Amino acid sequence: MAAIMKNMELKKVDRLKPDALMPGDIISYDERIVEVISISEDNDGSFYFVEYQDDFGEKDVAQFHYAELIDWFVYVE
Repeated sequence: MAAIMKNMELKKVDRLKPDALMPGDIISYDERIVEVISISEDNDGSFYFVEYQDDFGEKDVAQFHYAELIDWFVYVE
């Protein structure tokens, strides 16, 4: 992801609920831009767990409430 970011600009295009995210999506989390690796949900669908990777290659998991809106970005040239 870091190599791509040097050559392209990110543009915020929408706000999505966690159930609309897909692996490879670029989102804003904790005041950082990160890439979604995987998404899972709890048993009753109230919370989503999004594994992500930042531009330094560090991985972690974020927890989102099902109704929460997440900033979604795309690359533009």
